Amino acid sequence: MQFVLPVYAREMSFPKDGRDLRVFFMALDAPAAAPLPQDVRDRFFPSPGQVNIDSVFAGDAGVGTGDVLDVRGRRLTVARVTSGGSAALTQFAFLNAEDARAIFGIEGAVNFYLLTVDPGADVDAVGAAAAQVLPRSEAHTSSQFAGQIADVVEQGFLPVVGVLVALGAVVGGAVIGLTTYTATIEKSRDFGVLKALGASGAYLYGIVVTQSLIVGVLGSVLGLVVSAVAADLIQRRIPEFMTDLRWSDAGLVFAGAIVMAILASWVPVRRINSIDPAMVFRA
Repeated sequence: MQFVLPVYAREMSFPKDGRDLRVFFMALDAPAAAPLPQDVRDRFFPSPGQVNIDSVFAGDAGVGTGDVLDVRGRRLTVARVTSGGSAALTQFAFLNAEDARAIFGIEGAVNFYLLTVDPGADVDAVGAAAAQVLPRSEAHTSSQFAGQIADVVEQGFLPVVGVLVALGAVVGGAVIGLTTYTATIEKSRDFGVLKALGASGAYLYGIVVTQSLIVGVLGSVLGLVVSAVAADLIQRRIPEFMTDLRWSDAGLVFAGAIVMAILASWVPVRRINSIDPAMVFRA
């Protein structure tokens, strides 16, 4: 094992300019000889009397670099304002371990231990040994710990999102189908002319599918643009609301739109097949 980092963590509230601010404080107590990159030390290991806060918390609290926070009688100067330290319901701030022990009032109590092991070491064996040293504790790898947190989010939040996505897909398919069907009905006479001139069913089906694909692609592009603009506006208005629009998600949206467009074109095609070419010569 290379070294052990005790971690102190607690969500706390404190007054600031007549308001009660709430933040999740964390402190990592690293040995002086720990081989940590300088950027990691700057962000997560502030000096005594300093605190690094998240940009969302800074904007909500109206504080910035150099401002002083009085947390339970301990004056902390904001050393850095960083991004990426915001969760759905709270924001994180990093203290010096000495300040954390004084503020939390839990001398000798540690919330977590971060263990770093040598390359090639048996991680399971190290975890089992650590669990024996600390009774009633559990050892997890970083991936296992992250997976447990992700499971909590997935079980409590993603099912609702899944239902909304499914409803959106159904509504999107219905809109594409109705739009294509309406366009087909309005052009029934034109399709009749094409059939009278000898156009094959495959040719007519290609026209309908093309119309449906145009509707699906244009709708997807418009939806992505509106989503990007809405996400930016929401982020500015409600910083706690985090969005992450990725190219992979955009690709899935386009793929889904194409599939829905092809499926939605089936109903108009049946209408075309029922058109009698003789109607062109009537009236």
